[in-house]
Order: sequence, then C-alpha cells, then structure tokens
Amino acid sequence: MIRFISFLCVWLLPLFAMASSAPEVALRLVDGTYRPGDMLELQAEMRGVDYAEFELHVPANTQCHFVTQTREPVRYVEGVYVQRVLLQLQPLSAGDFELNDITVTIAQGGEVRNVALPTVSFTVATYAAEDRSEAAAELGAGVSLLAQASNNLRIIIAVLFIVLMVVWWLLRKVNTKPVKTAEIELGLSDLIVALEGNAPSFPPCDPDERKRRSEADERKRRSVGSKSVATLGTLHGGSELTSMMIAEQLLARADLSMSSALRKDLEAAVYANRLNSGVLLQLLREEVQR
Repeated sequence: MIRFISFLCVWLLPLFAMASSAPEVALRLVDGTYRPGDMLELQAEMRGVDYAEFELHVPANTQCHFVTQTREPVRYVEGVYVQRVLLQLQPLSAGDFELNDITVTIAQGGEVRNVALPTVSFTVATYAAEDRSEAAAELGAGVSLLAQASNNLRIIIAVLFIVLMVVWWLLRKVNTKPVKTAEIELGLSDLIVALEGNAPSFPPCDPDERKRRSEADERKRRSVGSKSVATLGTLHGGSELTSMMIAEQLLARADLSMSSALRKDLEAAVYANRLNSGVLLQLLREEVQR
C-alpha cells in the first residue's frame, strides 16, 4: 500500500506542478451602454509565471462587425507575464447578443493547446430608449434656459424697436410742425415811432405846429406805454419790422378807422412805393389827435 501511494505521488506531483504554472486566460467586455454603430471593446488577458504565447479566435457574427484586433506589448509585473489582446466590435442592430465558441491557442515550451473561453453576453439599446441620467436632465435644463433667454432677448429687441419708432415719430412731428409767428396788433402810434426812427429830422415848422407835435408826441408816448422801438422792430421770429410793413398791416386792419387822406397816403407808400415821411408823419399825428 505504501509503495502504491509512493508511486502515485511520483506521477501526480509533476502534473500538479505543471497545472500550477499553466497560464490563465480571462475574457471580459468593457462595461458601458451601447447602441447600434457604437464600438465595443472585448479584452482577452493571459497571465502566467512562465512565458507563453496565445492567439484569440472569435467566430464571425452576422450582427457584429469586427473592426480591429490589437495586441499590447508583453509586461512583466510582480513575477507574472501579462499579455492582452483588444478586439473592437461594432453591433449593427439593437438587441441581446451572445458571442459563443471563443477559443485561445496557447503555445508554451513547444506545446500547443486550445482552451475554450466562456460565452460573452451583452445588450445593445435602441436610440428610442429614454435616458434618465442626471447628465441628460442637466442638458435639458440648459437647453430650456437657453431657449428662455433667447425669447427674452427677442422681447427686449421688439420693445426697444417700438420705443425708437415712437421717439422718431414724435421728433418728426415736432420738426414738421409749423412755427407759429407772433402776431402784434399795431396802431398808428407804432408807425409814428418807426417813421421817427428812420427819419429823425423834418422840415422846419411854425411854433404852433411844433406845439401840436409836442402834444401829439406826449399822447403817443402815453398810448405806447412801455412798448419800445426795439420791441416793435421784431416780427415773425425776429425779422426787421419796417415802416412799410407797419403801414401794410394798418391798411389790412378792418377795425382801424382813419381819414381818407391818410389811407390814400398809406396806399401810395405801400403799393406805389411813394413814401413821403414828413407828410405821412403830419397826417398820422393829426389822426392821433382826433
């Protein structure tokens, strides 16, 4: 019995040693949410104390397009050889997928063996699937705030446009509004003042005539009051009010009564340009004395 146990130990110990040093291969799919057309990454990783080489074999799938297969450089980490192969897949439609019959070929110490790997399952979502993530909620809130800001900007621009149009209309109305000229109701005394300002000296006269002129001047000053020649000298926004203009206004007044001789002389001065200041002043003073 002891001999039999010793015989088994001699044969089994090398097998256990070989099993402990045999490399291990793991297969995993990078986690994520995938939709048709996205890239999926399948990773096959082999770790072993002794150096070995391996090849990954994935059967073709009608619903997946194999894009690339990349082998990373061998790494030696804490006494273990680490090798990795990356396989990129592109699903063509939505649904549940299973990658079956995946195998690896391991070559070590002149020996080659095939190892079957477990089935890889994954799900490809549709684009119609609702995204309830916080990022989607924040994106929706940002879009809503942007739309609200855009609407507020449109309202502000419209209000400013209306205000500018109203201001433009008011300014245009003010600019096109006719300027009202100051209408001064003039009398005979005003014409006397104007004629005396234009013709300060007159032909000599007798003492009685000088006395009558002095009395007429006194009455004229009382009737005019505080009205000055400078005030009478502006009309229609500041233009000079001449004797001819005053005479024309006196002729146009229907409520002003005057002698026929005075009216005839005024008409001759205004319409025939025959102005005799001395005679006209004498007639005006006589008219004022009445």
